[in-house]
Amino acid sequence: MKFGFYSCMSGMPWGGSEELWFRTAHLLLNRKHGATVNYRQWPQQISQLERLKERGASLHFRPFAPQKKRAWWGRTVEVPLDPVADARQWLQRERPDYVLVTLGYHPDRLPVADACRELGIPYAVNVQCASDHVFINEKAMDQFQAWYRGADQVLVVSQENLEKLETNIGLRLTNAAQIDNPSKIQVDSNLGWPQTATMTLACVGRIHLQSKGQDLIVRALSRPEWQSRDWAVRFYGSNQGHLRQLEALIARSPTPDRFQIVGYSDVTEIWQQNQALILASRYEGAALVVVEAMRAGRAVIATDTGRNRELIDHGVTGFIAPAATVDLVDQALGLAYENKGRLQAMGELAKQHIVQRYPESPEKDLADRLIERATR
Repeated sequence: MKFGFYSCMSGMPWGGSEELWFRTAHLLLNRKHGATVNYRQWPQQISQLERLKERGASLHFRPFAPQKKRAWWGRTVEVPLDPVADARQWLQRERPDYVLVTLGYHPDRLPVADACRELGIPYAVNVQCASDHVFINEKAMDQFQAWYRGADQVLVVSQENLEKLETNIGLRLTNAAQIDNPSKIQVDSNLGWPQTATMTLACVGRIHLQSKGQDLIVRALSRPEWQSRDWAVRFYGSNQGHLRQLEALIARSPTPDRFQIVGYSDVTEIWQQNQALILASRYEGAALVVVEAMRAGRAVIATDTGRNRELIDHGVTGFIAPAATVDLVDQALGLAYENKGRLQAMGELAKQHIVQRYPESPEKDLADRLIERATR
């Protein structure tokens, strides 16, 4: 059989939303199935896609901007893209038996779904993140409902995200199922414990205040009671448009030396240096950094969004702020500080709990699911 993978990724060349389908494609190739990928064209090469091509997968790069073509009278003109026609040509050329469409965020449009329905090719939609911070315009609801109703399955990463998606498109999704994302930390990892009296916290995620809420952390820890406490926060992740705001907030805080912006770092190095994860997200799908921190034996301080409440036991393996506000993040951080002597023991419990609540190989589960759905 041959499987098609259509990524709606457009904000950056690669992201966490791509890891599941990418690893699943490798597994399917290992099992002697075919794979074809439809991806946005970027100026630079993407190493992950090159690796799939080396394994035998075919790649189709769809243009992102209007194409310039020379008209019959000799003048160069811009021709608007027809994304449905582009998807149709890809499908007609590659003839996949089943297509997985991956969305990084719920407002992403699905022209490939129109082409799949037109050609009678079954497809599944994997929504990696949905929020109530962006609502689909009511004029587009009919189109979105057709895309999702026509899917063989709608795959979400948390029940909370499913409810937000259904609210956005105004449709009860009876074809929905929950799946998981792969982690960079294995369950048998032994990373030791940072030996320091300072409570060292890692905030792991792209520098994007709208989603990741790093501003809430700085504002909470800039309050007077935190000036006499012994703590440090390191921010890990690439800039996605809000680095200058974060730097300005830190510079204005009363203890700027307690914050460090590290940028990208290897995940094992992060947990060799830090005692707990702090994640003040305003919205999430299913934050992989939570799974990785727990597998590394670290407690998690997080807002109640995405899948966090399913994975973290408040007061046992971490602390949950009921919402992404400065007051509630401050309260959760305060509880962590009051219990800093218990953080190592809480991390050990977190490691035990995550083994029971999260699969070791989500990509294998998805590969099995795709084969089963394609052969029905």
